[in-house]
Amino acid sequence: MSRNRQPENTNNKSNKKTKKKNIKKIILLLTVIIVLIGFIAAGAAIGIVAGIIKDTEPIDASNIYDLLDQSSFILDSEGQVLEKVQSTGYRDIVSYNQIPSHLVDAFIAIEDERFWNHSGLDLRRIFGVIWTNLRTGSRQGASTISQQLAKNIYLTHDQTYTRKIQDMYYGIQLEKQLSKQQILEAYLNTIYLGSGADGVQAAAQIYFSKDVSELTVAESALIAGIARNPLRFSPMISIYKENVDEEKHYILDDRDSIVTIIYQDSFQPRQRLVLNNMKRLGMINEATYEAALDEDIKSSLKPNRMVAEEFTSYFGDLIQSDVLKSLVNKGYSREEASTMLHSGGLRIYSTMDPNLQRILDEEYAKQDNFKNPRTGEVLLEVGEDGNVQPQSAMVVLDHTSGEIKALVGGRGSTDRRIYNRAINPRQAGSAIKPIAVYTPAIDMGFTAGTVIDDVPVYFDRGDPTRRYPTNFERNRYRGLITIRESVRHSSNVGAVVTIEQLGNYNDNAAFNIMFDYMQKMGISTVVTPDNPHIDSRGRTHDATYSTALGGMTYGVSPLDLTAAYGTLANEGVYTQPITFTKVTDRHGNLIIENTTERNRVVSPEVAYIMTDMLRTVVTSGTGTNANLSNRQIPVAGKTGTTNDAKDFWFVGYTPYYTAATWIGYDTNEKTLPGTSGSTAAPIWQSVMDRIHSELSAKNFQRPDNIIATNICRKSGKLPTEYCLEAPEGNTVISEIFIRGTQPTEYCDLHVMADIHVPTGKLATEYTPPWEIESRIFVDRPIPYYPEEHGGIVPDDYAYDLPKEYYDPLEDGGSLPPFLDDSIDGSIDNGYPNDFWPYPPDNNLDEDYYEDYYEEYDEDLIIDSILSY
Repeated sequence: MSRNRQPENTNNKSNKKTKKKNIKKIILLLTVIIVLIGFIAAGAAIGIVAGIIKDTEPIDASNIYDLLDQSSFILDSEGQVLEKVQSTGYRDIVSYNQIPSHLVDAFIAIEDERFWNHSGLDLRRIFGVIWTNLRTGSRQGASTISQQLAKNIYLTHDQTYTRKIQDMYYGIQLEKQLSKQQILEAYLNTIYLGSGADGVQAAAQIYFSKDVSELTVAESALIAGIARNPLRFSPMISIYKENVDEEKHYILDDRDSIVTIIYQDSFQPRQRLVLNNMKRLGMINEATYEAALDEDIKSSLKPNRMVAEEFTSYFGDLIQSDVLKSLVNKGYSREEASTMLHSGGLRIYSTMDPNLQRILDEEYAKQDNFKNPRTGEVLLEVGEDGNVQPQSAMVVLDHTSGEIKALVGGRGSTDRRIYNRAINPRQAGSAIKPIAVYTPAIDMGFTAGTVIDDVPVYFDRGDPTRRYPTNFERNRYRGLITIRESVRHSSNVGAVVTIEQLGNYNDNAAFNIMFDYMQKMGISTVVTPDNPHIDSRGRTHDATYSTALGGMTYGVSPLDLTAAYGTLANEGVYTQPITFTKVTDRHGNLIIENTTERNRVVSPEVAYIMTDMLRTVVTSGTGTNANLSNRQIPVAGKTGTTNDAKDFWFVGYTPYYTAATWIGYDTNEKTLPGTSGSTAAPIWQSVMDRIHSELSAKNFQRPDNIIATNICRKSGKLPTEYCLEAPEGNTVISEIFIRGTQPTEYCDLHVMADIHVPTGKLATEYTPPWEIESRIFVDRPIPYYPEEHGGIVPDDYAYDLPKEYYDPLEDGGSLPPFLDDSIDGSIDNGYPNDFWPYPPDNNLDEDYYEDYYEEYDEDLIIDSILSY
């Protein structure tokens, strides 16, 4: 049996061995097959990777910054950031040595802790992340800082294997072409860190309103932690105002009209993780770690929207517009210029003085500066859209350099890119007179002492019977006044009469004079005889004398009017206003040097005469509310009111600055209360008073060729003794002239004349001596007859030389008695000798009287005698 069993056991062992061999063969075969498949797959993968790399564009990392969008900045006159030019994000590139080491460490600790040791790929991290993701189902990333930089610069953020292979390839290429520090510098300037911040400098400004070099360890850890998920790990978010709960939310910034920035603490776990990693890696010690954890981030947060405050939005938008025009003028296309402005990293050096702009903003925020002068109530109407009415605008200009120092284009609005009233035209009213009329007049030979007659005139070419223009006080006319008085009282008649005389009574010649001087002073919104305005209805609007009164078809902007008056302040030289002085690229290379254009319009003497007359407006005319508290600084200026009181102006200047203030309703449907002198001038004064409060005494420069001479203010000529004793009072005044233009003739306007006292008519040989009085009168060059003008009499009409002569028969008088009641005419020597008329030596002789009255009928003489 045992023999029989032994073969059986042997067979079993043999079978088992055979099976084991077969299994080994199968395993070996499978292994070979798997290896072959692996090699095939690897080869395929390598082929795919090679194909992707082959199709990937090569890179040149030396121009890496040229590929970055960098925000442009507008700087004020002191070199401080005024605002960021708006684009999709905010980036301000800084060099590696400007970035604090603890910020660099924070990013390395959380994003790529073996950064200093790998060559673009961290294989240890890649396999570790693969294992972790397979084990936990999570989706951790293994990108190095070099890969992230490559993705940010050269690739999209699509989650595809092709893009992943490309950023690995580019990461290795970057490591070959750049140093570690260069890679870190580029990365830290490109990484998106929430709230529109691209790069660490932008993040430092947006979250903490500080330079990146000033960040603390805690702040650096917070910023580094944001990169993983900017929305979740940002310390603040913006929500609509209607969703703000003051009990629930901690408000960081509530300045915007639509959204409010509130604090969120979801960043804290990520910040602690960054700090832990920094401590674990030996980047910070325990004490620094604990101090960073204890730091109160909430109190450190100071949101910076990286846009201008309300008062700079109008100015900033104007600067951007001017820079675009300048770039186009240098040969760039409109698209190229726009790209350069919004993402070219330009530095735009503006002319804004931050102190002056702050004053202007603060004064425009005070509602009490906009009052009804009659009731004292604040002029404030707020529409459903939040727009404030009436509106206002103001420009402050350094007239010597042409630099705009402060500008506000509206009142009570915080929106950007809104209607800028400082650069949009409105009717100027009388504020145009010094530019369109009186400057040409002085330049063409008139003087401040030239006399015009302020009486009713008829310049309406459509209706010659209508009195036009009338003065502001309607039916008041001042009569004979000098050009200075015409300016001081803002006489409409004086302005039109003056320009008519300048044109030698030729309408088109007069119009061309106005347009020529306005255009030379920077005002182009005028209608000329050769270029009439055609409105939307196809109606033609020709030039008229209303231009002399500010009735310009297109109107004039506060900015243009400021520059025009600046010509007078700048001794007759027009200086084109500018908003910026230069523009540099991101490397500091000069792109634009904005030098202002200048041209002499009138001589310094003409400008000084105009300035002196405009000072009279402020000292004793319509603009007295514009006087400064600092009396050591003079003010020259002019009010402006349109006929319908829909536009009020005050434009004035000091030796330091020129400024224009406008106020009115946008819709132009409502009238304003008061006058320009009581409404616009106080606004101008509130701003300029603060601007000049601490400036030293300074006067307008008086040219050597200006002399003072006494004249008669009614004739404009040298005075006589009659001018001293004129019935309206002493008419002798001191006036200034450009040497050679002073009068040389004596006044012939004031005359001595005998009048018949009871009738006020000129005496004749028939007037009784006891009813005669010698008086001084004004012999008007062109007699004025009230009955021809609806009974209107000018202020000085009472002093006019009478136009009629006394006639005893026509004026209810009688001839004096010289005969008794006998018909034969015998002489009665009993009449008193003081009766008129009587012959010399009291020798009453009938023949004397008969000869004297031979022109009268004898019966008439007898009747006269009998009636005595």
